[in-house]
Order: sequence, then C-alpha cells, then structure tokens
Amino acid sequence: MSKVLVNITSYNRPKMLLNLIDQLDNCDIKVWDDCSNFKIENIYKWDNKTTFYHFQENHGKKKAWIKFNRIFEDLRKTDYDYYIFLADDSKLCEDFVNKAVNMYEGIDDDKKICLSFSNPKRAKKPCFTAVEPVDCGNVIKTQWTDMAFICDKNFIDRAIIDPIYPDRWRKNPNLSSGVGSKLSHLFYTRWNLYNVKEEMVEHIGNNKSLMNPTERKTNKL
Repeated sequence: MSKVLVNITSYNRPKMLLNLIDQLDNCDIKVWDDCSNFKIENIYKWDNKTTFYHFQENHGKKKAWIKFNRIFEDLRKTDYDYYIFLADDSKLCEDFVNKAVNMYEGIDDDKKICLSFSNPKRAKKPCFTAVEPVDCGNVIKTQWTDMAFICDKNFIDRAIIDPIYPDRWRKNPNLSSGVGSKLSHLFYTRWNLYNVKEEMVEHIGNNKSLMNPTERKTNKL
C-alpha cells in the first residue's frame, strides 16, 4: 500500500477541520494551522497518525506564499509516496484517498507533476497560464493547479514559490493569494498539470472563506 500524507491547511474552523479528518483513512495526516486562536489537539483525542504544526503568526492570503514555502521545505525532509493538499473546509468523496492515488497513478505521463481537485467546471477553460485544456479521458490536462491536489515527491522537491508582493492587491483587494498561479507558472513549461473530470472535493466553506470571502462567493473552488 502506498504511503500517503494528507496536508490540511487550517485557520479558525475547528468543526470543519474535525469533519475533514473524520473523512480520511489509509493515510497519515498533518495539520498546518495558520495561528488559530485555539489548539484543536487540546480539545480532541487524536491517534498517532495525525500531527500538528502551529505557525507563530497568521499569514492570511498576502503571506500565504511564505507559509507554503515553509510547508514544502519541511516536507522535503519526509519520505512518502504521495502528498495530498486540502483546505479544512473540504468535503470528500467516498474512499477519497484511494481514489486520488489510483487516479494519479492512472495518468500515463512521465511528465506529470500533480493532479488538482479543483471544480471540474473551472478546468474547462484556461486559468493562470492561459493554456487551453486538453481532455485526456479520466482527467483534463490544464497546465495549472490550485491548492487542492495530489503529487509525489518530485513536486515537493521542486516547489519554491517566488515572493508575491503587496502590489498584487493594490487595485483589487479581493484577489486570491496567488500561490496557485505561482506554482502553475513554475511547472507548466516543463511538466504536465492535470485536473479531475468528476468532482472529488467540495469546498463547503466557499461562502465562509476566511482568506478570500468575496472571491470564493463568485468563483467557487
């Protein structure tokens, strides 16, 4: 059986986080908490497959690139077959981990770098890199990724996000963190990025987003 680490980014949504963890099996879990005002492990009994990292400051969306660089740096020291990234507001399909691994392994492409779980409707048109999507059977080659995806160590070892400066939000404060766009541009000219064709992850917190409340109401993940 493949060794899988599910990484959950979380901030001040304990009920959603608990709900997500309860949906996961056949994997290890690491919660990356963005300086919430509580420590959830103090109010819930965990098994030894779930670990926590608490950032000492809240990065929000404007410093999310720093947070994810630290996450990738830490993960480079680990040894898993696959890494899955999810936000704490995720509702998963049945047997999610096994299905995600099987779908990723089923992509016959030596240049694959990740498989995103973004809303399949978003995958029908270019995003971030302006590359036209290509239907590849069970998946769509999009050449972009958002921050819910599965990858192997190849992605982790190469994922370094260039700085995202405050000027990004000067004209439009509602823009997202820019992390997905940066990662997409990092990889798309040398590697292939895919998206699922059928929904596997539903973001039940779109209307309660703490990072991008306006953007998530109009452009659901």
